[in-house]
Amino acid sequence: MADLLIINPLLNIAVILPLLLLFMKERTRENNFRIFSVILCYFICNLALTVQFHVDFLNIIGGKWNWDGKIYGIIWGIAAYFIFRYQFSENNFFTFRQNKEGLKSAIWAAVLVIGIPTLLGALNTKEFNLETLLFQITMPGLDEEIMFRGVLLGLMCSCLRNDGPTWKNPANLITSILFGLVHALNVDGGSVSFSVSSFIWTGMIGYGLGYMTLKTRSILLAIVAHNLCNFLQNVVAMF
Repeated sequence: MADLLIINPLLNIAVILPLLLLFMKERTRENNFRIFSVILCYFICNLALTVQFHVDFLNIIGGKWNWDGKIYGIIWGIAAYFIFRYQFSENNFFTFRQNKEGLKSAIWAAVLVIGIPTLLGALNTKEFNLETLLFQITMPGLDEEIMFRGVLLGLMCSCLRNDGPTWKNPANLITSILFGLVHALNVDGGSVSFSVSSFIWTGMIGYGLGYMTLKTRSILLAIVAHNLCNFLQNVVAMF
């Protein structure tokens, strides 16, 4: 239990914290608190996603996929937005309104994020599973985009330097590194495993989703692209 609830997120935080401090705009009380908020939000998010594996009465839905954890993650993501939104009011991506100037390039990024995994999915073969398809078209995009591209990216954009083009935005780069670590680094029973391929792949997907968010100033396209990416690569593998 300690591995999943504590060690995993602490290792991920240990990787990104030096980068957060390196790219901080200036050492003000407000920016220090934003860095602390990033760490706190991510740590509680990790607890929300895994606690049902260790507390029986929280494991309600069950099933092949982590429905309960994703629902708890969504609830925490929404709560975190309302708790911390005053810290990133100038980078509030929780809106349906799209920045028209960046929409075209964001759509091209969405095409790549959806299209490449779908094409690669066609190289695999999976048995049809309705639960998998329902889960992938609903849960990952909501849970992960609300937290990573909504709360965490918003907080980082508000306290890190950003004086270059969108593709060089350090907040997106660091968020993508954390996103890759979440999918690639695992501590279980005292053993540490790290998948380089998963880190690179999911980090690149996360970077694309963050790019869409920065260009549109909204997490809406990222949510849609994320869920379609997961859904379509499973569909083509099953059929």
